[in-house]
Amino acid sequence: MSARGRRQLGVIGLEFILILPFMIGLLYAGLVYGMLFFHKVEMQRAVDAASSAVYSLDRRNHTNYSDKVTDHSNDVLDKMVASLPERIRTKLTTQTCAPDGSNADMVILKCTLVAGNGEPESCGSNKTDTGSPFLPQLSIGPLGDFPPQPKCLKAVAAVTF
Repeated sequence: MSARGRRQLGVIGLEFILILPFMIGLLYAGLVYGMLFFHKVEMQRAVDAASSAVYSLDRRNHTNYSDKVTDHSNDVLDKMVASLPERIRTKLTTQTCAPDGSNADMVILKCTLVAGNGEPESCGSNKTDTGSPFLPQLSIGPLGDFPPQPKCLKAVAAVTF
């Protein structure tokens, strides 16, 4: 093999060594963000089903309709949470369906699921997250953790009744 051929092989090897960590990082980040998206979609599906369960009740059959709505939605939310993947269920910190009293003109039922290690009140806000990330991260020394991700996931659905 000529000297020129050996140099080209060396350049190809060097390019491979320089590019490989970036390719692995991109694949890992894609995997982590895909899992986060899947978890968020599953949680949102659960709260959507729990909040829309209100419409299956007949108002005429209940004297205290708002209590029945809350109980029924919480029952549906419990069933939906039981069908979530175990990775999400074990990280749930908040699981509620309750009337939201912020509007005096109408009754709003708000179903909420919060999973992760962050504070449930600050989850999804612009406040600084505390606690560990939702999924494992790689620590790259002075560059920080990779890939950046939220400390918690929050899914909310609300309906009026």
